[in-house]
Amino acid sequence: MLITPRVSEKSYKLAAGSVYVFDVPLGACKAEVVAELIKQYPDIKIADVRLMITKGKPKAVNRGKRSRPGTTTRKDTKKAYVTLREGKIEVAAFSEIENQAKADAAEAEEAKSDRNPSPLSEKDGEGRPTSAKKAGLFAKRRTGRRGDK
Repeated sequence: MLITPRVSEKSYKLAAGSVYVFDVPLGACKAEVVAELIKQYPDIKIADVRLMITKGKPKAVNRGKRSRPGTTTRKDTKKAYVTLREGKIEVAAFSEIENQAKADAAEAEEAKSDRNPSPLSEKDGEGRPTSAKKAGLFAKRRTGRRGDK
């Protein structure tokens, strides 16, 4: 039986509270899910398993040149919400997300400390910023008419 972790924002948020979401086959029962998870992750203790079947959404399909579009449905799916008493399940995609978030935070902090002074701080003799054109402060508004430039 193939049980795969479900990677989504909701499952990532639930994993912080030791609830993990898995995609399971439609014919799987709770006992089979528990047995398979213990086989895959031997160092965990499972407290609870909840199963949920999601019905497939109807989608429009094109049936040809002159016929009206028909509808079909996507496959039904089954999810298992597994609550752990002890242990932790490492989901590779979640660790990549955390590493990327840490790298982005470090990059933002570095950019914040190395920020160049504002172009408005440099002024010419008349009191206007020297790089006013770059900043777009005195740019002429375009209305889209033929004579405007």
